[in-house]
Amino acid sequence: MNHCFKTERLAWRSAVRMVVTLALLAMVSVANAQTIKLATLAPEGSAWMTAMRAGAAEIRERTEGRVIFKFYGGGVQGNDNQVLRKMRIGQLHGGAFTSSIVGEFQKDAVLYAMPMLFSDLGEVQFARSRMDDKLRALLEQAGYVNFGFAGGGFAHIMSNRPIANLDDMQGLKVWIPDGDKLAYGATRALGISPVTMPLTDVLTGLQTELIDTIMGPPAGTIVLQWNTGVSYITELPLAYIFAILIVDKKYFDRIQADDQLVVREVMERVYRGFELQGNEDNEKAYQALLDDGMKSVTPDQGQIPQWHAAVRESNHELARQGVVDIGLLNEIECHVAAFRAGETIKDCTQ
Repeated sequence: MNHCFKTERLAWRSAVRMVVTLALLAMVSVANAQTIKLATLAPEGSAWMTAMRAGAAEIRERTEGRVIFKFYGGGVQGNDNQVLRKMRIGQLHGGAFTSSIVGEFQKDAVLYAMPMLFSDLGEVQFARSRMDDKLRALLEQAGYVNFGFAGGGFAHIMSNRPIANLDDMQGLKVWIPDGDKLAYGATRALGISPVTMPLTDVLTGLQTELIDTIMGPPAGTIVLQWNTGVSYITELPLAYIFAILIVDKKYFDRIQADDQLVVREVMERVYRGFELQGNEDNEKAYQALLDDGMKSVTPDQGQIPQWHAAVRESNHELARQGVVDIGLLNEIECHVAAFRAGETIKDCTQ
């Protein structure tokens, strides 16, 4: 009897020690977990948020809880500039940013969004296949981990009255993103006085008539409900729009090496999915705008070369001022020219 009792007591103590050990291990695991806090303007429930959360769940499982993503969607952490400031003081570790602000992280990361640099997606894809790795490396050197560029198609002029030429734009209140030096320079080069404000204020600006003309991609316009404040869209690609997820490298480097590989693998896959879907979604969104009653405007073909020449000069003037690297701008323009000439192999490096 005593022998049985002692055996049961030893078994009970062993079980308790096991439970305590597992609890301590769990506490250590939680204590060592790295929680990456990311902000985005993408609304909760959107395809972007769904895909990102699925990626985050896979990362958490594969790293056994050592890497956790916490998302703040729908702009609850503020606009891009406010998120950038919170990153600098450590309140946030990263975010998803649109092309209008990525130059704040590394000036040349914005090159793809140079106004009127590209005329169609074929040119974009050709240049990106030769430049993506270089621009991503520059971002990493500047201290920001990234997982690739997710294209969102081209921005178009949308307004409350038809715009076919520069005369049609006179007197309009044209919005450009706050701090977007490229768009500001381009509009000034075309003789237009822009109104600057953050993306988060655009819908209110349209509703209160602080602005009456926007430049944005159809898909983003629908997601952010800007289409409710404009009636016409001009059939002229203005600038290639993209998004990028950025994480402060100092914080990312706290993650153990094997887990970093998992994060990169999963998030790069997610962003490749965004890239495949983004351009298609933008084309569908363009048609959806027309189906919903927005009217398409054909630009004055005689003015388009004048627009391109003025904007190209503005782009190069900004490069001469150091806003972007003049050598990299020349390189990407060389790739575009090669594509237009049908030259698939050309050395454009400076």
